[in-house]
Amino acid sequence: MLRTLLNKFWDEDVWLPPNTTWEDITPGPDKAVVYADYRHLLYPIPLAFVLILLRHTLEKYWFAPFGKSLGIKNTRPKKTPNNPKLEAAYIECPKIKHKQLFLSKDEVNVAQIFM
Repeated sequence: MLRTLLNKFWDEDVWLPPNTTWEDITPGPDKAVVYADYRHLLYPIPLAFVLILLRHTLEKYWFAPFGKSLGIKNTRPKKTPNNPKLEAAYIECPKIKHKQLFLSKDEVNVAQIFM
């Protein structure tokens, strides 16, 4: 039953152009055209893991200490302060227009006083 299901899934009419079979695209030295092969992934995927490990190691043991020696602090991004006026405008209008995002200087000063 599994073989029947796999044969239906890998049907040549579904995956390949007309007049082409799986044997036409199998890799081999006698073929005029070399198609992609699953074995071609044996190099990039492990190399990607090596690069990720190299990046992590360099960041932890070289870039971070170098940044600290320059006086750069390791801080997390600050949370934005709550602005009730902007929250009310967002809730009131489901379709925010470009002009609603900008406040005048007086409105900004008033909003800063209430924070």
